[in-house]
Amino acid sequence: MKLENLIANLHNPHPAIRIDVARVLGMLDEARALKAVGEAYKQETDPDVRAVLAWTGKRLYAAQQAGYSTLDEIFRHFRINNEIDHASTKEEQEMIHRLQADLDAELARRQDDAARRKVGSAVAMGLAGAMLGGASMGMTMAMSAGVTPGADVLSSNMGSRPETGVQRTPAAMPSTADIKVWVKRLRESASPADREKAALELLTLNNPAALPFLGSAFMSDPSPQVQAAVQRVGKLLYWGVLYWTMEQDGSLAQEIAQRAAARGKPIPDDVKRAIAPSPAQPEQPARPEQDISAILRAAEAGRKRRMKGH
Repeated sequence: MKLENLIANLHNPHPAIRIDVARVLGMLDEARALKAVGEAYKQETDPDVRAVLAWTGKRLYAAQQAGYSTLDEIFRHFRINNEIDHASTKEEQEMIHRLQADLDAELARRQDDAARRKVGSAVAMGLAGAMLGGASMGMTMAMSAGVTPGADVLSSNMGSRPETGVQRTPAAMPSTADIKVWVKRLRESASPADREKAALELLTLNNPAALPFLGSAFMSDPSPQVQAAVQRVGKLLYWGVLYWTMEQDGSLAQEIAQRAAARGKPIPDDVKRAIAPSPAQPEQPARPEQDISAILRAAEAGRKRRMKGH
């Protein structure tokens, strides 16, 4: 799924699909579509579509003025910014490792010194106890000093330390899971709590086909709580699909490189490899992408089936 495909469907020949697209863009606060929505509004002749486009345009303008950015949210939510900020050059990594090794050696030396002092005190107490009350008392007094017979004085296992780097969250491939049950509950349940739960289940299924239904619920559900939940789910679903798409087509690596350069940070090695020119390879069949046009057509077909059933 790409933003360009969403924008293109603002001119879909079916008014219901144009409405679906406008609702989705408004729900997502996709400010990058503001100009396209304005142009579509000027050309639109259907009054129902114009009304939704006007609603969407106002939302996108407000998002733009507030500085909202879908890409910024993706980089924040999936911790890509953290990875950029904590990126280090090979020389910096080697220096960190040297410093850590020196620190480990110093800690070990200090613990060894402390343990020897402790053992010396324990042995003295143990001998005194043995002289006064025999071997049993000597052992008891040694243990009271903090030394357990048979235990190593200094353990070489210092425990694991957290990684110095921060990695981004892996992108998850969108699914084609069946969403009909939860869409029905989102649309028809009388309970706001049930409708909110249905939206959360749709997020779990990670199927972008849910976006038109979420957009409709965001614009029309009478419960502000459900509207808020629906928008959050819609954005998370959209961010995840866009993140996956960008990773697959290489645009994510380009964006990471640009943002790293703007922050004065080194470009991660995997990003360098991704954007580096590679030798010509035999053309591979493209991975099929769940196109937004197909999603919208499926939503329109379902709408027509429901109308025939009434």
